[in-house]
Amino acid sequence: MDLIVRSEDPDGDMVTYRYQWIRNGEEISGENKNLLKSGNFNKGDVIQVRVVPSDDKAEGRAFLSPPVKILNSPPVVQEVRIEPRIAYAQDRLRAVVKGHDVDEDPIHYTYQWEKNGVVLAEERTEALEKGRFKRGDSIVVTVTPEDGEGRGNPKKSEAITILNSPPVILSSPPTSVEGNEYLYQVKAEDPDGDPTSFSLRSGPKGMEIDKEKGLVRWTIQWRDRGTHPVEIEVSDKDGAKCFQRYVLNVEIR
Repeated sequence: MDLIVRSEDPDGDMVTYRYQWIRNGEEISGENKNLLKSGNFNKGDVIQVRVVPSDDKAEGRAFLSPPVKILNSPPVVQEVRIEPRIAYAQDRLRAVVKGHDVDEDPIHYTYQWEKNGVVLAEERTEALEKGRFKRGDSIVVTVTPEDGEGRGNPKKSEAITILNSPPVILSSPPTSVEGNEYLYQVKAEDPDGDPTSFSLRSGPKGMEIDKEKGLVRWTIQWRDRGTHPVEIEVSDKDGAKCFQRYVLNVEIR
């Protein structure tokens, strides 16, 4: 809290001042400069200052300033970001906020989500659930702090872009076979609804997979007894991939 003083000396002498700050009617010990440092008052306190002018010969009449009441300080949003920062269509987005209130009042936040520059009027909580956005969408959130007595300035996050999601394999393979033919129908889905294709990255000689349908087929020979590592790849049209690895045990009796 700063103080501005205007005075004059009839003799033209230089005037100096002695200060005493007063809080709620009580003098504040040690506060005798023209500046009252923060930490010496809180919201609701009433502050005055008594000023005594003097030249090198005498002191003038003391002046008591009008009272000033310390008002509520609105809270501040220091940081807001969206997590996860690398996000896909199946993720739940969350606003992470760091705020501060000088008066140490509890802070309540309100949220406003935007998708591709359009406000999602019904989305007013800290989370944006999956299903509200898709691959390629740009998402931002604006957070406004309140402390019950006042509202602070809103702060907007940096935008995140929803990335292409890799396919997901839903099926589990049979890992053993006793006959002369091995069949495994791979089932997969893409969270973005993209078409998927299947390929066999590794497997025993003669094993094949249908590129479009995902059916693994292998005719087993006597020499194929033992264990065989298998790796299946499922990809979408943009090159996002997922893999399934397992070991196949062949018993021939």
